[in-house]
Amino acid sequence: MKCRILSMSLLAGLAACQTAPQPATLADSSPETMAAVTGVLAVAVDRAKIQIGPGDLTRDSFVSVLPPVPGPHEGNSPAMPTVFDIVLMDGDCYVQERVSGEMFLLSGVACVPVNSD
Repeated sequence: MKCRILSMSLLAGLAACQTAPQPATLADSSPETMAAVTGVLAVAVDRAKIQIGPGDLTRDSFVSVLPPVPGPHEGNSPAMPTVFDIVLMDGDCYVQERVSGEMFLLSGVACVPVNSD
């Protein structure tokens, strides 16, 4: 019983150290930054080539990865974009997949918190 209480206390303490993800935008949209973001998103959706949906990631706190274009022998595709939120957590910038909540570190990419005015 003591061991169980001790382990629960330890887990609660570790969870308290992490901050909740905070909505953010990219600090800049330079080609280097966009290449880094695209690379992380390609890994996240498990595709070699991706296309990012429209929007300004220095203003929008989300990014969408468009589904693959249907092949020449396919009709309209019911596939939907995969949406990721841009978040700051413990000083690091991440993209968080909206459906699964899985987070991917944007290493070397600067983000700024979104003002909640």
